[in-house]
Amino acid sequence: MLCECPAPIRLNASQPMPGHRAAAALGHPRECLECGETFASTKTDAEFCGDRCRMAFNNRRTKRGAEIYDLFMSLRHDRKTATVLNVFTLVSRLATIYRREDADQRAGRRSWRHASEIIDRRPYLKAKVLQRQPVRQS
Repeated sequence: MLCECPAPIRLNASQPMPGHRAAAALGHPRECLECGETFASTKTDAEFCGDRCRMAFNNRRTKRGAEIYDLFMSLRHDRKTATVLNVFTLVSRLATIYRREDADQRAGRRSWRHASEIIDRRPYLKAKVLQRQPVRQS
């Protein structure tokens, strides 16, 4: 069963190419990461059946990420308070809650991007500091 999400709005006035839908139908069948419906795409890395599902997925990540971000920054930059409040455990607990929500509301489909995608976009994160220069005091 194909997803019934509305087709994306075409901003140009040109007519679709003949066989356009047929080409998409011959694409790579996959399951939408958000709604779970089967869809076909000619893109090998397509994860969503349409913009609505992509936006819902990213909105959830944004909301969840804000909570994790605040706790993690406390963990890294206010360690005394983070230790007293046991922030690492809280971050882990939130991740468990989010995963349960995925299981209950989204049939267990993952709600995060693969770590390799983040590293591909920000390769400097893998760089290792070989020697740190001392900070000069003025």
